[in-house]
Formats: sequence, structure tokens, C-alpha cells
Amino acid sequence: MICGFHHISFTVSDLAESERFFVDLMGMIRIGGGVYDFDYIKRTVDYPDAVLEVSVLMYSGQGEDDHILELIEYRQPKGSPVDTATNRPGNAHLCLLVSGIEQEVKRLQKAGVKFKSPTPNEVTWGINRGAKAIYFNGPDGIALELLQQPDREGTAS
Repeated sequence: MICGFHHISFTVSDLAESERFFVDLMGMIRIGGGVYDFDYIKRTVDYPDAVLEVSVLMYSGQGEDDHILELIEYRQPKGSPVDTATNRPGNAHLCLLVSGIEQEVKRLQKAGVKFKSPTPNEVTWGINRGAKAIYFNGPDGIALELLQQPDREGTAS
């Protein structure tokens, strides 16, 4: 029986750069990782010569198994970049909850982040109605979203 998520993972071209982005700009902490040159990894990913460098991140104060982000750089075999456009089947995005979305957008813009829309957008339909959201890309074009949930009156504060 499947009972939940364990982690989300993205393959990146430069692990150090990607880890800096998620730690320095997104506020995560590194909780593990290293070079994975193990037989079980080679079998799991189905590359007999696989050597992976991994960083495991999460937000401070979470439980050990809550919302883990894993970043993987394949040292061997190297892969080619893919088109990460959000309309491409099979592509994913990671949504980060925020408070004070306008301030976060300004802070990230000062750090060089380019957003897909000039300001956060109010969600007008569905389960997130009243929230505010905005998309941008992280390292290697990883699609990211900031979401500020609505307050109890139904508007994002």
C-alpha cells in the first residue's frame, strides 16, 4: 500500500550552485548527501557506471521525513539538459509556501530572480481561491512557485 511522499528530487548540472540557491535564497538547510557510488544506486537508476553527488535539503523545524528536497548531480553518466517549460508533459514544479509574498518577490528580484509575471497573481478559482501565486525558474530551469495561502476570510494577506 502506498502511504505518502518521502521526497522530491531534481537532477541538476551543478550541485554546489543549486544547493547555494536553495539554501541561500530559499532558506533551506542541508541535512545529508555526499557522493553515491554504490551498487544499489547503480541498480536503482539503471546505469551500471552511475556515480551521483547528492544534497538532501529541508526547512528547519520540520520532522525528519517532512518535505525533503533531494538534488542530484550525475557525475557519471553525464546527461543533457531538457526543456523544462511547464507545458511539457512529464515536467514538474515545486511550490513553496510563503508569507508576505510581495516582500519575497522583491527580495528575490534583488538577488537576480526573474519571475514569469510582474507581480503575484490572485487565485480566483479552485481549492486555493484567495491565495496569491507567482512562478519563476531556479537552477537548470527548475520550475518553482511561491504561494501565499489565503487568511481565514479568504484573501491572501
